[in-house]
Amino acid sequence: MVTDATNRLKLREQRRKRASARRVVVWVVVVLLAGGVGYLFAFSPVMAVQQISVSGNAVLSEAQVLDAAKVSIGTPLALIDPGKVADRIATLPAVAGVTVSRRWPNALQIDITERQPRLAIPIEGGYQLADATGVVFQEVATAPSGLVVVSAPSNDQQLLVGVGQVFSALTPGTAAKVSRLVAPTRDSIELRLSDGRQVFWGSAEQSELKSKVLDDLLPLGGKVFDVSAPAFPTRR
Repeated sequence: MVTDATNRLKLREQRRKRASARRVVVWVVVVLLAGGVGYLFAFSPVMAVQQISVSGNAVLSEAQVLDAAKVSIGTPLALIDPGKVADRIATLPAVAGVTVSRRWPNALQIDITERQPRLAIPIEGGYQLADATGVVFQEVATAPSGLVVVSAPSNDQQLLVGVGQVFSALTPGTAAKVSRLVAPTRDSIELRLSDGRQVFWGSAEQSELKSKVLDDLLPLGGKVFDVSAPAFPTRR
């Protein structure tokens, strides 16, 4: 009986050791597989950037976008942070929006949305183009047709942003009537309509309210409108 009990104990111990050995083997295999996958994603040239595609750019060249992206061919795709790449590209003045995405196994896709020109600011030798918010993003020799010409100091970016705020506050119908924006100072912005009417706007403050007041005044007739004090507008 003692011999049988001893044998049983030996068998249990042997089974325990074999099970422990199997667990060790399984863990070693798991670690090796995990390390292999980690190497494949982080260091293997199979998963490194071999192609960078740029779409949506017209004002910007592909070279300008890639220079701002600062991503080198051969960089492991898993180590690239698309958000940080997008933030770098977004510093380009012509960029209104940008999306950067990985394309496994070895490509990066950059989709650009550029600013649309709405305002043209005359400068020596041509024009600066700005979007509806007043952000200047391009210089051209000849302004495209259909843009609103802005007579304002081209070196006063804050003033140009104020002009953009005014223009952005206009309803589409009223904006379509504007042929020129005159802004010698930040507090003396003026709209010139294509039919010869003038609108004294003042500063960019309360532009939303001034836009509503102007839309109420224009149908009443007149040649000159003043909404610089929107609580007390005038027309004549």
